[in-house]
Amino acid sequence: MGVIASHSADPFVADTSVPGTRVGIAIHGAGSWKPFWVAPTPTDFMMLLACFTQACVVECLNRPDGDEAEDESRPPACHNRVAVLLRDRAPEVDAAAFLDHLCQ
Repeated sequence: MGVIASHSADPFVADTSVPGTRVGIAIHGAGSWKPFWVAPTPTDFMMLLACFTQACVVECLNRPDGDEAEDESRPPACHNRVAVLLRDRAPEVDAAAFLDHLCQ
Protein backbone atom coordinates (compact mmCIF):
# COMPACT_ATOMS: atom_id res chain seq x y z
CA MET A 1 0.00 0.00 0.00
CA GLY A 2 1.34 3.44 -0.86
CA VAL A 3 0.31 7.06 -0.37
CA ILE A 4 -0.60 8.70 -3.69
CA ALA A 5 -2.05 12.02 -2.47
CA SER A 6 -3.32 13.80 0.64
CA HIS A 7 -6.01 16.26 1.65
CA SER A 8 -5.80 18.08 4.99
CA ALA A 9 -3.17 15.58 6.15
CA ASP A 10 -5.42 12.61 5.32
CA PRO A 11 -3.63 10.26 2.93
CA PHE A 12 -5.15 8.78 -0.19
CA VAL A 13 -3.67 5.32 -0.53
CA ALA A 14 -3.41 2.78 -3.34
CA ASP A 15 -3.65 -0.85 -2.27
CA THR A 16 -1.43 -2.77 -4.69
CA SER A 17 -2.08 -6.06 -2.88
CA VAL A 18 -5.49 -6.46 -4.53
CA PRO A 19 -6.35 -6.80 -8.23
CA GLY A 20 -7.15 -3.40 -9.69
CA THR A 21 -5.23 -1.45 -7.00
CA ARG A 22 -8.15 0.08 -5.09
CA VAL A 23 -7.85 3.65 -3.77
CA GLY A 24 -8.96 4.79 -0.32
CA ILE A 25 -8.70 7.55 2.25
CA ALA A 26 -7.26 7.10 5.75
CA ILE A 27 -8.61 9.82 8.04
CA HIS A 28 -6.31 11.02 10.81
CA GLY A 29 -7.82 11.39 14.26
CA ALA A 30 -10.31 8.59 13.61
CA GLY A 31 -8.60 6.20 16.01
CA SER A 32 -6.92 4.08 13.33
CA TRP A 33 -5.29 4.54 9.96
CA LYS A 34 -7.52 1.96 8.31
CA PRO A 35 -8.61 3.43 4.97
CA PHE A 36 -12.11 3.41 3.61
CA TRP A 37 -12.19 2.63 -0.07
CA VAL A 38 -13.63 5.12 -2.55
CA ALA A 39 -12.57 3.69 -5.93
CA PRO A 40 -11.76 0.17 -7.11
CA THR A 41 -8.96 1.31 -9.46
CA PRO A 42 -6.72 4.35 -9.98
CA THR A 43 -8.57 4.98 -13.25
CA ASP A 44 -11.88 5.18 -11.37
CA PHE A 45 -10.26 7.47 -8.80
CA MET A 46 -9.09 9.80 -11.59
CA MET A 47 -12.63 9.78 -13.00
CA LEU A 48 -13.91 10.72 -9.54
CA LEU A 49 -11.54 13.68 -9.44
CA ALA A 50 -12.50 14.73 -12.97
CA CYS A 51 -16.23 14.58 -12.19
CA PHE A 52 -15.70 16.46 -8.93
CA THR A 53 -13.77 19.19 -10.75
CA GLN A 54 -16.38 19.44 -13.49
CA ALA A 55 -19.24 19.66 -10.99
CA CYS A 56 -17.49 22.33 -8.92
CA VAL A 57 -16.67 24.43 -11.99
CA VAL A 58 -20.31 24.29 -13.10
CA GLU A 59 -21.42 25.24 -9.57
CA CYS A 60 -19.03 28.21 -9.45
CA LEU A 61 -20.10 29.42 -12.89
CA ASN A 62 -23.75 29.25 -11.88
CA ARG A 63 -23.36 31.31 -8.70
CA PRO A 64 -25.02 34.71 -8.70
CA ASP A 65 -22.55 37.61 -9.04
CA GLY A 66 -20.98 38.54 -5.73
CA ASP A 67 -21.96 35.26 -4.04
CA GLU A 68 -18.50 33.90 -3.35
CA ALA A 69 -18.57 32.00 -0.09
CA GLU A 70 -15.22 31.87 1.69
CA ASP A 71 -15.86 28.54 3.40
CA GLU A 72 -14.50 25.27 2.01
CA SER A 73 -17.78 23.37 2.07
CA ARG A 74 -19.27 22.24 -1.21
CA PRO A 75 -22.94 22.95 -1.83
CA PRO A 76 -25.31 19.99 -2.14
CA ALA A 77 -25.89 20.86 -5.81
CA CYS A 78 -22.22 20.12 -6.47
CA HIS A 79 -22.52 16.78 -4.65
CA ASN A 80 -25.57 15.88 -6.71
CA ARG A 81 -23.75 16.73 -9.94
CA VAL A 82 -20.78 14.55 -8.96
CA ALA A 83 -23.11 11.62 -8.24
CA VAL A 84 -24.91 12.03 -11.57
CA LEU A 85 -21.65 12.28 -13.53
CA LEU A 86 -20.19 9.21 -11.83
CA ARG A 87 -23.29 7.07 -12.21
CA ASP A 88 -22.52 6.53 -15.91
CA ARG A 89 -18.75 7.05 -15.96
CA ALA A 90 -17.54 5.10 -12.91
CA PRO A 91 -20.45 3.34 -11.16
CA GLU A 92 -18.17 1.49 -8.71
CA VAL A 93 -16.87 4.72 -7.15
CA ASP A 94 -18.15 5.64 -3.67
CA ALA A 95 -18.78 9.33 -4.37
CA ALA A 96 -20.65 9.85 -1.09
CA ALA A 97 -17.67 8.69 1.01
CA PHE A 98 -15.29 10.90 -0.97
CA LEU A 99 -17.51 13.99 -0.67
CA ASP A 100 -18.18 13.39 3.02
CA HIS A 101 -14.44 13.30 3.61
CA LEU A 102 -13.85 16.59 1.76
CA CYS A 103 -16.53 18.36 3.79
CA GLN A 104 -15.00 17.44 7.17
